[in-house]
Amino acid sequence: MKFSILIASYLSKDTWKRWCEQPGSPLARWFVTALLVMVATVILVAFQLLERGLQERLARFGLDTLLVRRNVTPASVAFFRQGDGPDPLGVLSADGKKLRLRQLFVRGQTELQQDNLFVYSYPPQALPLLANMLSPDTSVICLSDALPAGMKMQVQIGDRKLFAKVARPQNWLRGLATDTILLVPQGWLQEEDELGWIETTVFQRRPGAPPMERIIAAVNTLSTLDNRPPPQIQSALPLVHELDELKRRRIEWEGLLAAMLGGAVALVYGAIAVLEFRQNLYVGALLRSFGSPPVLLFLKYLFENILLVNLAAILALTLTAMLHSAIFGGLGLPTDALNSSGGNPYTSAAVLSVFVWINAGALLSSLPVAIGLRQPVGEILS
Repeated sequence: MKFSILIASYLSKDTWKRWCEQPGSPLARWFVTALLVMVATVILVAFQLLERGLQERLARFGLDTLLVRRNVTPASVAFFRQGDGPDPLGVLSADGKKLRLRQLFVRGQTELQQDNLFVYSYPPQALPLLANMLSPDTSVICLSDALPAGMKMQVQIGDRKLFAKVARPQNWLRGLATDTILLVPQGWLQEEDELGWIETTVFQRRPGAPPMERIIAAVNTLSTLDNRPPPQIQSALPLVHELDELKRRRIEWEGLLAAMLGGAVALVYGAIAVLEFRQNLYVGALLRSFGSPPVLLFLKYLFENILLVNLAAILALTLTAMLHSAIFGGLGLPTDALNSSGGNPYTSAAVLSVFVWINAGALLSSLPVAIGLRQPVGEILS
């Protein structure tokens, strides 16, 4: 036992001395590993940030939300009916909640200097769906995430000044706009109604209803049967498909990076390990002739490679995290990922798997040394 400890102490001192005398060898391996790990980390974190952005957009819009828009001009039949005719999408009410609105061709402004706000008018039939957002004092609703909920303020729409109550938009209404919007009862803005509007139907699919793909196909079929132009349809399906495609590409890149990192580390470290092993072949054989176990000589090269790759990976990971804003801000990706509720991307399983790949490469790089240690001592010392 004591002999093995002395041998291990000698080998560690010999390694340190060699590093000091030939710093190019450890520095080359360290630099190559750090560069590869940094590139891999940037790619993996970029994929996570893109996925996180898509998931946030998907959650904000709603997986089961559908928006159907069509223009109503002063020359159309729907304009002369003023919305009193049959609702062409009324059949959707059987599969979920449906809100029929008019987006007017006018913009609103609040007394807090918020301007260019979308203005929608809602019919009396919408009152049950909007009841929890209404106030006894006013029927005008200001949907906003930025303003204090429950606050009452003055808004201006065209030449009219109205009082509105601020309310938080329900999740299925967030697809109407990404910012503050105004909801006004129909008939309050008659002059603006004369310009026409965009008939907007917001639909939230209930659990157990047909898939969204079938509902969208049904909406298009109804438009065709009524001899109307195809409506503008907005749903979460494109985001879902984009997210699935992004995940597929991320898995492909993870496999490529695993092969790149493991293979590069195995080749670079293995080549240097073989050269150093041959350089110290006589000394190693002499130690073996004195009874030193070959496994200790193998572990010397293995631990050296593992130490270098892990130190390089930790430094590369830390440096990339420190430069997060500079790297990903220039790419147009979120720079607040370290403090986001989605978790730190640098501690994710995908990024931490880099350590598995490089250590696997370090293990493979030491295999040629294990093969070389099988050579008989007599052949080397003779």
